Amino acid sequence: MRRKARRVARGTALAAIASTVISLSVFPASPAAADDPTRPGWTLLYSEDFSAPLTGAGAPWVKETYSKPFDTIMDDSGLWYQNDYGPAWNTAFNSFATYRKEFTLGQNGWLTASLSARDFNKDGVLESPPSITTQALGNEHVAVLNVPESTGGAIFRPTNKLPDSYRIEYKLKTLDFGGKRNGTINYGGRINGYSTQGCKTQHPWGEGSRSPGWTGDASVPYCQWQNVREGTYGYNGYHFLSIVDFADPAPRNNHFWHYHRKVLMDAFSQHPDRVGTGTGGRVCNSADNTYYNYRDSSFNTVNMWISGLPNWRPGPGGLAGNSQWFMTSCSGGVAEQQLSSAAELQPELMPNQFYTFAIERNATGYTLEASGNFARAGQKTLRFHRNFIVGNDPIWHYNVKPGEYDGRYNASLVQNDAHGSTTWPDQWPAGSQYPDYFVIGDLYTNVYEGSASLTDIRLYVPSQPSTTNLALNKPATADSQCAAAEGPAKAVNGSWTAGTSDKWCSLGASKWLRVDLQSTTKVGRLVVRHSGAGGEKAAWNTRDFDLQTSVNGTTWTTVASVRGNTSDVTTHTFTPVDARYLRVNVITPTNDSDRAARIFELEGYAS
Repeated sequence: MRRKARRVARGTALAAIASTVISLSVFPASPAAADDPTRPGWTLLYSEDFSAPLTGAGAPWVKETYSKPFDTIMDDSGLWYQNDYGPAWNTAFNSFATYRKEFTLGQNGWLTASLSARDFNKDGVLESPPSITTQALGNEHVAVLNVPESTGGAIFRPTNKLPDSYRIEYKLKTLDFGGKRNGTINYGGRINGYSTQGCKTQHPWGEGSRSPGWTGDASVPYCQWQNVREGTYGYNGYHFLSIVDFADPAPRNNHFWHYHRKVLMDAFSQHPDRVGTGTGGRVCNSADNTYYNYRDSSFNTVNMWISGLPNWRPGPGGLAGNSQWFMTSCSGGVAEQQLSSAAELQPELMPNQFYTFAIERNATGYTLEASGNFARAGQKTLRFHRNFIVGNDPIWHYNVKPGEYDGRYNASLVQNDAHGSTTWPDQWPAGSQYPDYFVIGDLYTNVYEGSASLTDIRLYVPSQPSTTNLALNKPATADSQCAAAEGPAKAVNGSWTAGTSDKWCSLGASKWLRVDLQSTTKVGRLVVRHSGAGGEKAAWNTRDFDLQTSVNGTTWTTVASVRGNTSDVTTHTFTPVDARYLRVNVITPTNDSDRAARIFELEGYAS
């Protein structure tokens, strides 16, 4: 017997959508000041604050025919399920229809809203369709993603592929996709964020047929598939921000996404039945960098992780999916293959307080960033960078251009199952490219239910750095110098390759170098060229040092504190400040026992 659900004819969908929005309440608080969109080293390309009406929201719902499936593996109509479950799975899949709606918004239509809904009786009537609307929230406007049924989905994505290097960020104002509220998983008449009406199962995209506690029989009724509201398969969740490897992402089944994500931040709100007597994973308290058990949290955690290589041969009854590597401050930002949450949100503080999520890509890898008032840790910014390849472990499909990858990880995905065997060759060949697209929201059409509101989706590209070295040939002083030919002027002469004396060197008790720019100007980037840049030992690169600015030469502001450096050249970008003087305070001069500080060049730039 199928669940009971509110049903909406497509012709009246807009009126129904308006009625399903969960209202947002603003608790007494001082109005939040508009935040500064300036990001050092980045130029704002697009920004959406949802103050304008969503003129495209009236787009029609269109029936999905799957005439051009994205892939033949794990797409909604994918062959993997047929090989695993047999003809009964096709019957289950064909028992309903899927409808989609998409519309663009923002400057030049740079954003796309994508929604998916299910028509159980295939009669042109949608069961509780999701919606994306806008409304005022305090002194801001927000987009509200409302998914009242676990078979729906709603996301934001870019209309076009992302640049090769970028920063994408947004503010999350409210979140209600499961987890505990005030200590209980049952709140607001719901269970872990799910309505108590009818059944909530993974039908027809279940876990593999040999999953524990599941019959693996695709012919059973909807309500006998794996229960996502509670029980051992119970969980809710939300994708704060993910980068995926294909164009035009839209809500699809959850297992499909497990094979197409590169890096992501998400919520995985397990029901206590799923945690059982185990730990449920672990959560990092970034205040003291110690772990505590997930079962002792509010189940509102933030996972910051990357996708690695898949299991190329999952075996009968298994699923295609990639290895998962989690980053936390407890691990020093090192990605580890153990379910580990980087922080714990406090939804009860929202919307008076909000969380910011961002992902950056540059020539070396991805950086994941989450900011806000986290449980146990307080106000924090968590930021982790992962190179494309560490050791022999890559980020899945990291290459957005063919020249970034040489084909070394290419292999075939092999399925040998009860109802069929298929080999999909060349899953990551040389010459391939996988441009980046981001997704925000509820991606899954067989699990997840709730609502969220957000604003200020911003896309940045790298700023073109200024090329005028403000410190070049300016007056320089220092605490001391090792030799007459190694005075402070050598650190601002524009040269660092004219021999080992082309540097400032100090053996003083307090080692510092100061440069007078001779007038107050904006400074936003400092470059320090250490021992290795000048041809001396890399072990003599300045290990620990502070970079400071001043407008009067008396009161100093630290703009960068570096500890444990081993690089020949270090670049330090910060929000531009007024400065006439620059100073390097050397704390630990080298990475070995040598006591001399060596700076071959100090450069200052406006940006």
